Amino acid sequence: MDTENLDRLSLPDLFSRISRVIVCHEDEDKKTSSQQIQGEVDRICGGLEKWGIKPGDRVAVWLPNGVPYVELLWAAARLGIVVVSVNTRFRSTEVEDIIGRSGARLLVVDPSFLGIDFSGILSRIDSTKLGVEAVVSLGGTVEGPWTTIHWDELLRSSPSGVDRSSPSIPWIVFTTSGTTSAPKLVLHHQGSPAEHALDLERWFGQSVLAAVPLCGVFGYTMLLGAMGAGSELVTMPVFDASVAASAIERYGVTTFHGSDEMLLRIVESGRDLSSLNAVGYARFDNALEGVVEAASQVGVDAIGLYGMSEVHAIYSHRDRDNKERSSVPGGTLVSSRAEARVIDPSTGNDVPEGTEGELLLKGPSLFAGYLADGGTEIDIALTEAHFVDGWFRTGDLARLENSETFEYLARLGDVLRLGGFLVNPAEIEDCLLQNPNVEAVQVVGIDLPGGTKPVAFVISQKPINEDELRMKCRSSLAAYKVPVRILQLDEFPVTPSANGSKIQKVRLRELAMEEVD
Repeated sequence: MDTENLDRLSLPDLFSRISRVIVCHEDEDKKTSSQQIQGEVDRICGGLEKWGIKPGDRVAVWLPNGVPYVELLWAAARLGIVVVSVNTRFRSTEVEDIIGRSGARLLVVDPSFLGIDFSGILSRIDSTKLGVEAVVSLGGTVEGPWTTIHWDELLRSSPSGVDRSSPSIPWIVFTTSGTTSAPKLVLHHQGSPAEHALDLERWFGQSVLAAVPLCGVFGYTMLLGAMGAGSELVTMPVFDASVAASAIERYGVTTFHGSDEMLLRIVESGRDLSSLNAVGYARFDNALEGVVEAASQVGVDAIGLYGMSEVHAIYSHRDRDNKERSSVPGGTLVSSRAEARVIDPSTGNDVPEGTEGELLLKGPSLFAGYLADGGTEIDIALTEAHFVDGWFRTGDLARLENSETFEYLARLGDVLRLGGFLVNPAEIEDCLLQNPNVEAVQVVGIDLPGGTKPVAFVISQKPINEDELRMKCRSSLAAYKVPVRILQLDEFPVTPSANGSKIQKVRLRELAMEEVD
């Protein structure tokens, strides 16, 4: 990477590198050249300026993957405004909270997407809390106490050559998952994604499949990689394994990163995937085993990844040549300027390589801070609480393998202190998963008079024998790791996110307390 040119290579410059965008559907594909997109961005900039958008304004984007999403991100970089990413799965409570706290003046929505009643969702929100002045609609009028700006009107606006881009100004906001508290608003300045795009350049090929939603940091990082490498971007409004696999075969896609479930469904499609040479996945479902092996059987080498909203996705990845470790989350830092430490969370002291502790990160892709309510200022207290001496505290349990490589183990908040020892719940979960009838397991800790005790929740098509499962645990694990109860559920409670549904550990703890005397 040419770091000397970094300050001069702006986000708009990087956007212009994309050769074209292909949006895939079951029945047809739409191909849009970079030149056409840039022309439309000129007119979008002109239309938003005419409406009265100003530098620093927030625009909430509630859209599926597609050309308009890319154009809005590009236009925002040029106008010096901030995109607030909103998951299309969100409904009234979530939308009110995120858009209201961000202080967004505009909301962009596609009323035709999947037949979702966006107008109905918005009608259930107190408009005074939402604070939106106008809705930019890719379809019809969105009823409410706001002006509707039609997308076609923007595309007919007089073009503007404005370019206020700068590495130091805000550009995009993501939300954390919010499984244990209200989602935090994660702000990145333009310099952070620009540098990450360039760091990803050598890891991306000529054709990139972005099947993960762009409203989340994982999907949007696929866009960054395409920008850095000058690739074509292949995407789709909703992930469909058949459509994705067909696109890989049809366009000779070289790069795909997604969730473990996405990858497994693609490799099981029966399509020719021989063009893929850069494939990574994030582990979202611990019950999905054999993903790497399944991919290998069809000639696809898949590797584990690590990332989060605060540092970008694909912050690290595994070495494809090390087959024994290729599926382990974590890996080698993508940026040569990134650093990782592991500390004892109780003392703050560094721990030796191979010792478990909290993962701390530093590097060029780091976020600017968490937004305060209103969206104009960084919440200094909240942000500083997640840093120590300039290092970001991830809240993840990990261990260093060497100075440039680490292994992600679990969320630190999910780690249990049992019998005076820190225990990764995955250890107990793996024991229970050895039973062929157990499809998935989640283990949480609850506070009882004798101390914290583990409780396991399992999903199985057949009724479980709790006593037999506990006996298996007693024969394989230390006594303090044996669950006091093993409870069967039809499904785990989840919170939807852009990258995939995340299990609500708080709700599982509540259920455990209800069942344990």
